[in-house]
Amino acid sequence: MFQSSDFFSREMTHLSQPLLKKAILAKEAHWKYQRLSLLATAWKIEELKRQLSLMEGFEKEKKESLDGTSQDLELFESLLSLDTSAEVHAEREQLLCIYDDDILKFSAIDDHLNHLVHQLPSED
Repeated sequence: MFQSSDFFSREMTHLSQPLLKKAILAKEAHWKYQRLSLLATAWKIEELKRQLSLMEGFEKEKKESLDGTSQDLELFESLLSLDTSAEVHAEREQLLCIYDDDILKFSAIDDHLNHLVHQLPSED
């Protein structure tokens, strides 16, 4: 990672100003895309958290009032979600791992963008 970062830094110093500005615009577009992707993933994680809470609350509240039959409970749970609570939990855990990885990628993109912007001469 450090080698590619050093290479990137060296090569950026040799770009013309118009090409450097294009590189900044391209990196900025990628940065904005990645930021929105992170936001969407965060909201999906929140959705799954709330879905799990609903399912667990439903199970607690309705377990006693549904004749104690698991068929009735399963029917009502299926109306709440197409997935079982175990599947929702597994999806949430997977998204949390993806989110952590994406945060690291976003940080690297942010660093590259900052480096590019600092390559531009200040316009007085």
